[in-house]
Amino acid sequence: MTSFPSLPIELYLELFSHFSLKALIASRGTCREWRNLVPKANIPPPRRLLLDLYLELIEDEYFHLTRPWVLQNLKEIDREAYVGALIQQGANLPEDFRLWVLEWPAKATIAGIWPGLPDDAVEDGFKGRLLGRNVLGIIPPQLSSIPFVPTQRCIPAICLWVGCPPNAVWLPLDEESGIYGKVLICDIRGALHGVQTGDYGIDVDLPNFVMWLRCKWSGLANRLRMINGGCLGQGNTSGKPLENKSYDMFGAFDIPAPPWHLKDTPPYDTLLQQALDDGLDAEGPEWN
Repeated sequence: MTSFPSLPIELYLELFSHFSLKALIASRGTCREWRNLVPKANIPPPRRLLLDLYLELIEDEYFHLTRPWVLQNLKEIDREAYVGALIQQGANLPEDFRLWVLEWPAKATIAGIWPGLPDDAVEDGFKGRLLGRNVLGIIPPQLSSIPFVPTQRCIPAICLWVGCPPNAVWLPLDEESGIYGKVLICDIRGALHGVQTGDYGIDVDLPNFVMWLRCKWSGLANRLRMINGGCLGQGNTSGKPLENKSYDMFGAFDIPAPPWHLKDTPPYDTLLQQALDDGLDAEGPEWN
């Protein structure tokens, strides 16, 4: 049986505060003493949010039911390269999102959200994901430029998910807008008209990326409970895309904004400026 040296509790707590998410997860399974000490460590808040989410997930009976689909579709990715590609495009990534990409256990991904899972729009809730496009699954990742109407300028953002048109989910990366690191779910796909729920076009605003993950899991788990209770059909469980999708933008489930690095080049410069000048009507920008 493996034994560990007896160290002062303070030293253990200091060590745990520097552990990666995977190391913290592994530490909890080492022995009862470590399991009790890990939650008491001064873990940086973004990493603690991820750890708390992971611990909640593994206790959920429906989480384990979704693992076969994940394992069947999961592909390895170069995590450092993924983060580096976004930074190279000018992204100032929120720490919770950056840590999620670098440290989250890939086999514990939820609702089809992960760079190493398919990006096609598909409804397969019974097997492990929700209806919509996993935009994060596009490799290399894209930093988008979206019109931010309140200040009449374009800001950088990551499109996390595109659901039933015209729904889109954005992670804004502009620190001066007041929405840096929040997640905004919009019924107008090509622009942001405000900063919080109730503003024109914004259905939901969440304080951070981890909270959005938690909400997505809640939606999938509720769907599975309804299926299990006979209140809902399984829908499309074939695992096939609802329709063929390309990497072209502006389609029904495609990225609804131009790349950030092309915002000043034709035709995007004209289209973005026109969208800002017009204030973006209820129909959204006419990109195509």
